[in-house]
Amino acid sequence: MSDEKSAAESDGPAAFLCYDVYMRLGIISDIHSNIFAFKECVKRLEEERCDEYLFLGDFVSDTPYTRETMDYLYEFIDTHTCRLLRGNREEYMLSQRKVLREGPEDQKWIYNSASGNLLYSYELLTMKDLDFFESLPISFTYEKEGYPAIKCCHGSPGSSRELIQLGSERARFWLDNISEDYLLCAHTHFPGEYGYNGKLYMNSGCVGISINDAGFAQCMMLDSCVDEKGKVFWKPTFLKVTYDNHKVVEDMIAAGLLDKAPWFINSNIQILLTGMDNSAAMVQLANKLSEEAGETKGWPLIKEEYFEEAARRLGIPDYRIEKIG
Repeated sequence: MSDEKSAAESDGPAAFLCYDVYMRLGIISDIHSNIFAFKECVKRLEEERCDEYLFLGDFVSDTPYTRETMDYLYEFIDTHTCRLLRGNREEYMLSQRKVLREGPEDQKWIYNSASGNLLYSYELLTMKDLDFFESLPISFTYEKEGYPAIKCCHGSPGSSRELIQLGSERARFWLDNISEDYLLCAHTHFPGEYGYNGKLYMNSGCVGISINDAGFAQCMMLDSCVDEKGKVFWKPTFLKVTYDNHKVVEDMIAAGLLDKAPWFINSNIQILLTGMDNSAAMVQLANKLSEEAGETKGWPLIKEEYFEEAARRLGIPDYRIEKIG
């Protein structure tokens, strides 16, 4: 295989036809506390009669339903066959717990555009939630007798924070350096598949804050199929599920998130309403502006004026004053 396909044009490994289906896996990742999108994806995957579920991390942050999301997740995994791993957001939460116990003081989150969004989620978590996150691996191999093994991770097999874009050198690197023929990741918020040297990299996309897909939650199915020679292979299907994104935005505002993390939440609202993502670019630019001004404290103590200027340059609206249509 040497082709790359986005979710919209993907039809699975081009060399095979699916003659029979033995098992169907539901793949959910990057919920980001969006309970409405989460429930709609679960509903769709259950309608598709998935046998098992793989959760690829980033359960919390960015939208206001952290408690609802964790409670629903616990309920779901108690009644379904699931495998789970932790994402970078869960690692952030665990790191903050350590900071609160041991310091340093300047790494404690505060309500501002740098860390306020994370702090809001953290304060809604319990020790049970944090211990649960700590129990999860950053990667695992899905293995079942009679089916090809799948290496599963959030970012990459080596780091929950690594971004493996479709068709990238890092995708080729990891496909070359895992023993499995299938690599399943998330984190980038860009669903699709990429074949290389007889192996397949798949990204499940994002449930909670999908890029370029305003009003849709992204999830994925994997069907185990048999080709004309009797070889079992996995065929991905990328799903787009509608949900009420305007309700999520209204609840973000009602929860006071625009006051707790003004410009980061403005950016998240922009993604939810338009699909346009400027969050990472805004944080990077705000940090650069802070350094250029001679500030020495760094993240998460970056002043709001630098986020405001970064947002202005990137065209991020201020939804505190702009009407949401």
